[in-house]
Amino acid sequence: MSKSVVVITGAARGIGFATAKRFARKGALLALNYHETCESLTEITALAKANGGDTLLFQADVSDHLKMEAFVAEAEHKYGQVDVLVNNAGILHSVPTVAETWERFERMMAVNLGGTFATIRAVLPGMLKRRSGRIVNVASELGLIGFATYASYCASKGAVIALTKAVAKEVASSNVLVNCVAPGPVETHMLIHDTVEFNDETREQIPLKRFGQPDEIAAAIEFLAGPDGSFMVGQVISPNGGTAI
Repeated sequence: MSKSVVVITGAARGIGFATAKRFARKGALLALNYHETCESLTEITALAKANGGDTLLFQADVSDHLKMEAFVAEAEHKYGQVDVLVNNAGILHSVPTVAETWERFERMMAVNLGGTFATIRAVLPGMLKRRSGRIVNVASELGLIGFATYASYCASKGAVIALTKAVAKEVASSNVLVNCVAPGPVETHMLIHDTVEFNDETREQIPLKRFGQPDEIAAAIEFLAGPDGSFMVGQVISPNGGTAI
């Protein structure tokens, strides 16, 4: 059985790192995008190599569609194809809607939605030609339920969910399966606040009374990307501890 070629954006930390680690344990051929620093990815590189896999590291801001096209092209050149795409890279900020700026709004859309669209568009030709592929987009439960002072973020992640459903219907007949994971509060750099009081208050609002762990979200991604997800098309899985039911 040939090794899977897995492309992951935002792989240097959080959910992206946990996802890369799961695939590295399987000896996958990993093309890993990072934005600023990649020191953490030495662990993934070593783990993949120990299991017979390999890694390609690529620095890029996902909002730059030309760089994302170059990223996918480099992965295809090195490994021959892309079997799985995980669109994980994203940004987050909280601000009252009346205080939001066009610059911040446009940046949110460019990264969270534009980056996802650019990478999907880059991998689709190869997947459609082979009539095989998996795409998993990471959105957020806030794209489903909304949240005060997070209008830009909610809009961007809601758009990712809509994009997932539209592309899924378009390409499913070619056996390219597109799905979405919409996590609830997860213990990552994006969510955990500097103050204990904020974290405690947020935790109390979760029915399970704890934050999710990146690996718990990575497990859902791995399911959608693997053989057990073979009848999943355009679905939104939301591991959220009960915050959205």
